[in-house]
Amino acid sequence: MRSRCAREDREQGSATFIMIGWALVVWVLLSVVVDVGLAISQRERAADFADQAARAEAQNLDLGTLQQSGTAAIANDGCARAKAYLLDPRVRKTVDAGGVVALDTSFGNEGANKSADGCQLGPGNTVTVSVHITYKPLVFDAIFGGGSITVTETGTATVQAGIR
Repeated sequence: MRSRCAREDREQGSATFIMIGWALVVWVLLSVVVDVGLAISQRERAADFADQAARAEAQNLDLGTLQQSGTAAIANDGCARAKAYLLDPRVRKTVDAGGVVALDTSFGNEGANKSADGCQLGPGNTVTVSVHITYKPLVFDAIFGGGSITVTETGTATVQAGIR
């Protein structure tokens, strides 16, 4: 009888430790799901911004070329329209998780002396814009502090001359 009572005394509270352990496991898994979902959302958002910035830059026509030859060509002005689109306060307001959207200045060929500036003019009147969003994860940033993630995407648009 004495051995049975001793065993019961040792097992008191063991269910509490198991429940705490499982609660921690579930909490960590939910945290991963939230932050991975945010990463996917930011990647989609960056792709959308890149597409819209490319469309804005594709509307930046070189009027001299258009008037002289009748063909549409994108003005080589350092990605001005794409920059203006991304600097628009309405665009910046839509970035989630305290993120920052900007041109990827390690990409492109349109800047001064054909240097990288975020836009690349290609054959067939295409323009490709690379955009990155830098943001902080929600859960892991709150726990571990610091650290930000940068997501980079590109978008392409083509100028087409039409008849009005």
